[in-house]
Amino acid sequence: MSDTELMKKLLDGTLDPVELENNPHLYVLAERIYGREALLEMDILGPKININSLTEERPITTSDVEIPEFLPDINSIVKNQDSTIKKRRKMILLIGFSGLLTIITNIYFGMGKILCSLGLANMKEVCTEGNTRVVWLRGTSWDGLHQIETWKEPGSLEFFDTALIVLFSLMSIIGIFVKKKINTS
Repeated sequence: MSDTELMKKLLDGTLDPVELENNPHLYVLAERIYGREALLEMDILGPKININSLTEERPITTSDVEIPEFLPDINSIVKNQDSTIKKRRKMILLIGFSGLLTIITNIYFGMGKILCSLGLANMKEVCTEGNTRVVWLRGTSWDGLHQIETWKEPGSLEFFDTALIVLFSLMSIIGIFVKKKINTS
C-alpha cells in the first residue's frame, strides 16, 4: 500500500491498528492527530523505534558550514535604539515672548493707555493725566490696581522691570534654542 493510501485510511479512521504499529511515521502522525491517550485506549502500542537507526552518523567537516560575512553598521543600531524626538518648548517660548512684550509695552506706552482705550479702565488719574505705566509690585491685586500709587508716568525703568525683562528674555531663549527629548519607543 502506498503512503497516500495509508494516510487517507489514517484520517478516515479505517486504518488497521497492526499497520499503524508497524509504521513509526504513521504512528507519530496518529499520535499528533488523535493523542496518545486515544491510541492507548484502542490498545495500539507504538512501534519500537531504534534511535541509532534513525539518526545517520555523519562526520561534520568545516567545509560543510558556511558563515556569512556580515558586518553590522553599529551607528544605525545605536540610532535605532535611541529613538528620541527633540521638540521645541512652545509653552515656555509663548510665556517668555508674551511676558517680554507686556513688560516692554508697559515701560514705553503704559498698560493703562491700552486699558483706557478698550474701556476697561475708567480712573481719572490714569486715563486723563497720562499716568499709564503699572508698577508691578503694587498692582498685584484688583484693589491694588485702583490705587493712585500703582500708576506712574511711562518711560521710566525700575529694578523689578529689569528683572522681569531678564526673566522673560531667558524664557524666550530657552524656548527657542533648548529642545526637550521625547522617547518614541
